[in-house]
Amino acid sequence: MSGNPFDSDEDQSSASGEILEGFLCPICRADLKSIDVLTDHFARQHAEEEAALKSFKDIFTKAKKKILNPFEDEKGTSASSPAGSSSLGAAKNPNGNGDRNGPSNARSRLNVFNHMSRQQAGAECSHFDYFQSIRNPRLERYASETNKLIIRLHRLLKDLPADSVQRRQHEQQTVAWLDGSSVKLCPSCAKSFHIARRQHHCRLCGGIMCNDCSKFLPLDDALQLASLSTTRSEPLQQLHQHENAIRLCEHCLWLLDTRRDMHESRTCRPLLVQVYEQIRQLQKEVTPDLDMYLKIINSLNEGDTIFTLADAGALRGKIGQVAEAMDMRSKRILAIFCEPGSREEALKKAIRLGCIQAIKERMLSLPPLPEESHIRQMQERRRMETEQRILTEQRMAMEAYERNNMTANQSGVGVPGPESGSFAQGSDLQSLTNWSAPQAASKSSLDDPLIEQINIIKGYIKQARQDMNFEVVETLELNLRELQREVYERQRQSQGSTAASPTEA
Repeated sequence: MSGNPFDSDEDQSSASGEILEGFLCPICRADLKSIDVLTDHFARQHAEEEAALKSFKDIFTKAKKKILNPFEDEKGTSASSPAGSSSLGAAKNPNGNGDRNGPSNARSRLNVFNHMSRQQAGAECSHFDYFQSIRNPRLERYASETNKLIIRLHRLLKDLPADSVQRRQHEQQTVAWLDGSSVKLCPSCAKSFHIARRQHHCRLCGGIMCNDCSKFLPLDDALQLASLSTTRSEPLQQLHQHENAIRLCEHCLWLLDTRRDMHESRTCRPLLVQVYEQIRQLQKEVTPDLDMYLKIINSLNEGDTIFTLADAGALRGKIGQVAEAMDMRSKRILAIFCEPGSREEALKKAIRLGCIQAIKERMLSLPPLPEESHIRQMQERRRMETEQRILTEQRMAMEAYERNNMTANQSGVGVPGPESGSFAQGSDLQSLTNWSAPQAASKSSLDDPLIEQINIIKGYIKQARQDMNFEVVETLELNLRELQREVYERQRQSQGSTAASPTEA
């Protein structure tokens, strides 16, 4: 039967059951591709079929409304349906003909169409429980079989003798072999056994097979599967080349290979992942060095003497080596083979691009090393500013001394003046900046614990500079300056007391 309701009996018989689809003209069966073209074609070519054209337009109008308004409010539709029905009835029966008490066929069809509820989702049925009921017993069976094979393999390899006769007896005692007197055909290839085709036994299940159907597991892989040491014992090292494997059937070898593949998939990582983790580790390690390099450069440009130009150069060389290592590893990732156009190839290109961008933005864009003359100029400028600040403090102290001089003379208490050495001079400041132990040190100075502590800290600073641990260098330098300032204050106080003792005498 044809799918077109406008076909006649003759057309249906000639169509021979073929079903046509698309925007077809119900008269000439031409596919017009769209609703507008079909309506225009029907109005021009088949104008005499007015009734069919009208019903045709009504069908498309209702379908269009239903598609554009799928979630129409049923209450609003039901509220507006009586007015629409009455107007429709008045249009259909302008002379008052028809049954006014009951709805017409058109009205009933319209009401049914408007009150249609939205189609709900169909019935659902989960087959997960059935899938697990089938899959779990199979996995348990395979797991139990594989565990038995691993135990047998462990017992077989633990005390495996080197002699072939003793080895055969050991294998038969470990796993019972099937009796082959009643087996005439190979279970795998169904070939008969004879003098040229002998029977062989699987060392793990004891099954019978021919030589062509036998599989061999190398001893290295067998030792790894049995969780034994990979270093062979003396008897295993004396085995011949053809005895350097264990004869197995195809099923036992498949179970062992599956176990090994599962273990490798859980423990082994792809080469791309390993190299990428190395790149991430290099980025993590170089981040503190980048911050410290910027800190050293700023310190040198400000004239500070905590760090030196050699420190900045050594740290910049270390950063350059890390950049070269990252570039080399990103090139290695790009050289890993993969299918052209695959997601792995896009991932490799993204990693390479990210490494290049990180190297350019963070490592190659570092500020250059300042010149040594510029560093000396900044240090001299800072020293002069410090001297100027000290001179200002001396002048303020002198003014305070002059204001209190009269009061001090009347009370009979001597106030030390600026010339007594209680204020630092320019030469004293230079000794603070580049402090060293007294060259003409006496025995008491050598026994001073502060000087001994200063020498120990200097050794620590030297070792920290060699290790490029500049955070420790900064902390030790600050501690060293505190100790140097304390020693300098003690020396200045001792000089002042020595100069004041003849006056008192």
